[in-house]
Amino acid sequence: MTAKLSDSVIFLPLQDLRFRETATKGNTWFMSSLNDTHEENEAQHLYFPLKASKGRVLCFKGRDTKDETKNSYASAWRESLPESAILLEGVTFVSYTYYDHTNLWHGLCAVAPFVRWSMKNECLKPARWVLFHWGELRLRMGSWVQQLMQANFGEVKVKGFDRDVPYCFEKAVVMRHEMSQMGQENKLKKFDLLRCKARSYCGINPAGSRPFKNATAVTDIFAKECARVEGCILHVVQSEDLSFCDQVKVLTNTDIVASPCGA
Repeated sequence: MTAKLSDSVIFLPLQDLRFRETATKGNTWFMSSLNDTHEENEAQHLYFPLKASKGRVLCFKGRDTKDETKNSYASAWRESLPESAILLEGVTFVSYTYYDHTNLWHGLCAVAPFVRWSMKNECLKPARWVLFHWGELRLRMGSWVQQLMQANFGEVKVKGFDRDVPYCFEKAVVMRHEMSQMGQENKLKKFDLLRCKARSYCGINPAGSRPFKNATAVTDIFAKECARVEGCILHVVQSEDLSFCDQVKVLTNTDIVASPCGA
């Protein structure tokens, strides 16, 4: 019976091309056969083993970084995994983004929901990350985003699949809608935690007032407005010239910043 169950595991395309034109408008084209868990004011997500499928675990087959049609997924019982499958223990964070894990803005939007999930689940930390963009495997985050996740979770291991066999996961959290549906209060809690973790990671202890800062492109406009406000001090900084910890220090000493990820 175990062998029959193993042979009956069906792998589906990671990317459902039927929803290609509506992928950012509500339809899920990544692992489209599975329905998310919806909790009020929280990010939509999937948690494996799935209760809806009586405890099946998540499996991926394929490791292509350029052709999503070569990558697929399935769910299987742990006792009857697909032939030659490798089971990875611990919690795996699976992040899908329509945009880009290397871009600071989009990368942060893609991985930050895992911080909130961890806050609600005994601060569990991932044993590894698996990243996808349009069904294609990605092997790294942007440096800034990765260091921020390292400040919160510890070492960040982005998993590539070394062998051409199915990989299955003891436990997996899948985020494929970024922060959609997450309430404003929970967004603020999550970013408050990340600010605290980043400052601790960089050995920064903020104290006193914080000056005003914005981008170079609008320096003249803000300089004029700042001159009209008593006690206003304007600092202009190019973030690409700063290390991760220098950027954390700048943001620590900033009163007004752009609200990340539509928060």
